[in-house]
Amino acid sequence: MYIIFGEEIVDSEEIKGIIEDNSDFIVDRDMCKGTKREDVVAYQLSIPVSILNEELKKDYNLDEMSEEELFDEYISLSEEMALELQDFMPKHSLVNSISYKWDNSADAIKTVFTMAYIGLGQLKLNDVSRRLLNELD
Repeated sequence: MYIIFGEEIVDSEEIKGIIEDNSDFIVDRDMCKGTKREDVVAYQLSIPVSILNEELKKDYNLDEMSEEELFDEYISLSEEMALELQDFMPKHSLVNSISYKWDNSADAIKTVFTMAYIGLGQLKLNDVSRRLLNELD
């Protein structure tokens, strides 16, 4: 799908490739049409818990953490890692990420990732991200 990005057009397939080539995230679903906007790129991403564990082992003893504490750390870390994708996105872009679920069957954390041209504004992008959460699982 093609997205209006300022005065340019961006292919959502290219952005998907950038995400998968530059991170440990897997693009589960293209949600661009679900935004009901022509200027927002959106995906449902997942990242394996095993990758998050490797990062968390640097600062925590995972055996001493409760499942609830682990969940909180997984959510925070996956959101932070998704926001780091900003470095690979087109110039003048805004990104937002909301991690929302620990999928036990896939042993992965699910995240909604959105990106838009800076002119849209962070508040509007946050609103689009929250609206997309209502469409998921």
